[in-house]
Amino acid sequence: MDTPLPLNDLPALERQIARELDILAYPTPDWVAPVTAPDGTVALDCAVIGAGQYGLTIAAGLRRERVARIGVFDGADAGREGPWMTFARMAMLRTPKTLTGPDLGLPSLSFRAWWEAQHGPDGWEAMFRIPRTAWMEYLNWYRRALDLPVRNGWRLVSLEPTADDQLLRLGFETQEGPRFLFARTCVLATGAVGSGVFSIPEPIVRALPSDRLHHANDPFDPAILAGKRVGILGAGASAFDIATSALRAGALSADLCFRRDVLPTTNPRRWMENAGYLAHYVDLPDARKWATMHRLLTIGQGPPKPTFDAAAATPGFSMHAGTPWETVRWTGSDIEVTGGGRTFHFDSVVVATGMRVDLRQRPEMAAVADQAALWSDRYVPATGEENDALGRFPYLDRLGAFRERAAGSAPWLSRVLTVTRGATLSLGPVAASNSGMKYIAPRLIEGVKRRLFLDQERQTWDDLLHRDHAELPAEAMP
Repeated sequence: MDTPLPLNDLPALERQIARELDILAYPTPDWVAPVTAPDGTVALDCAVIGAGQYGLTIAAGLRRERVARIGVFDGADAGREGPWMTFARMAMLRTPKTLTGPDLGLPSLSFRAWWEAQHGPDGWEAMFRIPRTAWMEYLNWYRRALDLPVRNGWRLVSLEPTADDQLLRLGFETQEGPRFLFARTCVLATGAVGSGVFSIPEPIVRALPSDRLHHANDPFDPAILAGKRVGILGAGASAFDIATSALRAGALSADLCFRRDVLPTTNPRRWMENAGYLAHYVDLPDARKWATMHRLLTIGQGPPKPTFDAAAATPGFSMHAGTPWETVRWTGSDIEVTGGGRTFHFDSVVVATGMRVDLRQRPEMAAVADQAALWSDRYVPATGEENDALGRFPYLDRLGAFRERAAGSAPWLSRVLTVTRGATLSLGPVAASNSGMKYIAPRLIEGVKRRLFLDQERQTWDDLLHRDHAELPAEAMP
């Protein structure tokens, strides 16, 4: 921005955004030809599934690229999209406050501009990292300021091609009943669980009453743990977050257990946050991509220092390394856990073991899972790097689109793009995080545009040959 805006004047910031969008509007002509769907409606150019940070950003970017017929769909209520107001429990984002991405290169649309419009430059300087709830407030404002076409309460339940493979038929569950729409392309921006399921070891599920077992990513109120001894399995940031949240909500104790002998203390993902790595990981050979992800999984990822410090400073917190949960048993009155030569008794347990990528676990992805190539279909890892979990990741192209398992079997898959957890082996370890958005969102936007442009390649050629392109009037010729 050229000059600071008055404090507490978001309308002034919004006017500035409108001006900057107008200045940068070139090229302005509409270019995507409408396509009539089998039901007689005009098909969407793109259906974006998920109205969180990525879904909103991609929708905004498509509009700037003159892709007009878009729709954004989210099963959650307005203001509860993504993790920020549901299962995320950290006080602040884990990424640096200087991250950009949703702005798509427009300074006035950045979080910093939004924050300074309310708190001034001094308020920005005083901030360590972005408060979690402030990030959600920013996304709500972003959606409103850009008037993005979001439909809440629309949960995707099916995605399949039409008979000619030229359109996608999307089925939704809504409060008004089932709805079906047609779209030429679809972007799946459905977060961590969009390409699989949250992982809970099956023996724990079988052993415990459902009301005594939670996953760290379940959207429950930590107040239900008040007065209880809480056992937590996991060593990542979410495990420490739930320990802190439970204790602050009145839990008697929070014992955090993990199988490693020591807590992981390094985090190469912060090192990866540079313009070379974020932009060009996709250009690495498959062997290097696989080795990178295998290495990250092998060394693990502990919590950021502020997250660790918050838990360690909370009375009632204990951490137990080298303590896998070897047996879990419901005694009839409490939960008995043994592991690492120790025995614990808990009233409730929370499993913080992340999620498992597996497209077949997503009913709405059944048609994609039947035809899409996985990494296990395309790559044989080196000895010592075998990993069944990585093998289940979808093998995407460099713009985030699914690929056919067998050549020519499902050309419609090029119309479906994803930026879920499953995209990280193909697009980058931090691709699904807001720290990668600056480079990954434009890539998916280009993927949608590419498909739409190639769809109408014949029409574009005919227009070049036969449309009247006269720039000078005929009478101007001698």
